[in-house]
Amino acid sequence: MKRIRIPTLTVAEALGYCVESIRDANLVARLTAQSMSLNAAEEDYRLKGSNSQLYLIQETDSVGAQVTLEEMKSIYSNTFARKGSPARHMYDELRASAPGGICPLCGQRVVSTLDHHLAKSKHAVFSITPINLVPACKDCNTDSQARRPLHAGEQTLHPYFDSVDEEQWLVCQILAGAPPVVQFLAVPSAAWSDDKQSIVRRHFQVFKLGELYSTHAAVELINVYQDLVESSELQSPQEISLHLLSIAARRRRPLVNSWQAAMYQALADSEWFCTGGYLEISNSSLLQGLE
Repeated sequence: MKRIRIPTLTVAEALGYCVESIRDANLVARLTAQSMSLNAAEEDYRLKGSNSQLYLIQETDSVGAQVTLEEMKSIYSNTFARKGSPARHMYDELRASAPGGICPLCGQRVVSTLDHHLAKSKHAVFSITPINLVPACKDCNTDSQARRPLHAGEQTLHPYFDSVDEEQWLVCQILAGAPPVVQFLAVPSAAWSDDKQSIVRRHFQVFKLGELYSTHAAVELINVYQDLVESSELQSPQEISLHLLSIAARRRRPLVNSWQAAMYQALADSEWFCTGGYLEISNSSLLQGLE
């Protein structure tokens, strides 16, 4: 997961733009009357988020017992996220904040929506709070429904607050076969706190990153195979291993925990693969009909 900048947009700004689209005067009055509650909740979120304590925030089915959960969900859908509404530019700005348009939750797919880190179905007060809205791909937004942490270790990583790329925690295993199978595991640093280790593993599980990366790795193996069988310079197992290590190093420079870096490292370390196991890639269904 790649950390991204905390939004400068505030819930006060979101509220101001949203009320411009609401025709129900009574709802506008009730919502505006809760501005201080929304602001206070945002500050509490910011404080707890910076300390990995968002699990301590209680679920709410209304805002100050004045604006219902269903009303807040409607405000998000029909005023904040609706194309053409005064607040839509905030939605677009948040969605565009992911570098390269890549989902920060999986680091692989394209951003297409915003994910409520604390689900709006359980936290009415954060329905339109920018700091709770994370750019995400559709799949990660759907998978996030599994998140209802009861303690610190059950949380998932928050792209605005958590940084876990200072050390390698994504590792890969190569399973000998015809074709080889690439598996990914979350193995956090033992030097990290127990909670941080649990959060990384939980994130890896909730967003099904092992399955996602293994699927892409199967495709990348085809490129590896073509490079090795067509090269006249890579003949010995040592030459092959060094070649794969150099690729792993390059892939790791922009992102320590990229699945590509982990895969190439594992391939380089696999004696079976470098001594001829790579030839078994020819049995991949992805190669059938290409040769």
